[in-house]
Amino acid sequence: MTSSSTGMYVSVDFHYNGFFSPNPLVYLDPVKTNVRDVDFGGFTYKEFLLWLTKLTNGACDNVYYCMRKESLCEGIRRIACDADYWEFVETIYSLEIDSLQSELDVYIDHRNEPILDWADNELLADGKGYESDYMDEEDDKDSEVTMTMEYEHEWDDEEEHTFDKIVGDPFLDKLLGHISDDDEEEANNGKLKDVVFPVHNENQEWEQMVPVLGKTNKQGKGCPLGCGQPG
Repeated sequence: MTSSSTGMYVSVDFHYNGFFSPNPLVYLDPVKTNVRDVDFGGFTYKEFLLWLTKLTNGACDNVYYCMRKESLCEGIRRIACDADYWEFVETIYSLEIDSLQSELDVYIDHRNEPILDWADNELLADGKGYESDYMDEEDDKDSEVTMTMEYEHEWDDEEEHTFDKIVGDPFLDKLLGHISDDDEEEANNGKLKDVVFPVHNENQEWEQMVPVLGKTNKQGKGCPLGCGQPG
C-alpha cells in the first residue's frame, strides 16, 4: 500500500545516537537534525524507515515521537506499524504548517529500552494516573451484584408465643391436679361436684389387678402407688 503526497511540509526535529533515561524520562546526548522539506504523507511505514535509516546512518527499529507541548512521559508514542505511522502523519498535519518552528520531536532508541513502561511508571509516581484508576475501581464496585439480602421481621403485637406447655393446658392441669381460676371460683360457689373414684376389689386376683389413678380402698383411702392397695 502506497500513500499519495499531500504537498504539505512541516518542521520536525529528529533525535538519534543518544539514549533514554527514566525518572524523569529524558533523551540524553542526542544528535538533533531538523527536517522541513519532507512530505511524510507521501511515505508508507517501510519507506519512512528506509528514509530515516539514511538520515541517521543507522538502524531505526525503535522510533518514538512526542509533541513539543507535552512532556515525554505524558505524550510519547511509538511508531511500530502502519497504523502507528498514519497516526504519526495525522499528528504532524494537525499542527500549524505555516510555522517554521518545530512542534514535534522524533526519537530513536538504540538500546531496546522499555520506554512506554518507564513513562507509565512515572505518571503513576506523580499521581497523574491515580485518579482515573480510583474512579474505575469505584465504578466496578458499584456495578457488582451483591448477594447480601436484608431480612426484616415485623413482630405481631397480637401474636403471643409460649414454650411453657404446662401452664394453661386443660389436660395437664387435670393430670397434675391444678385447679384453674374458673374451677376454683365454681368450687367456692358450691357448684363443684365431688369426684368419685373407683373402689379396689379385695377379692380380685393379684395378677389381674390394674393400677388406676385415684382408686381407693373401702375405707376411702387412696393407694399412693395407684395400684389399688391401701396406702
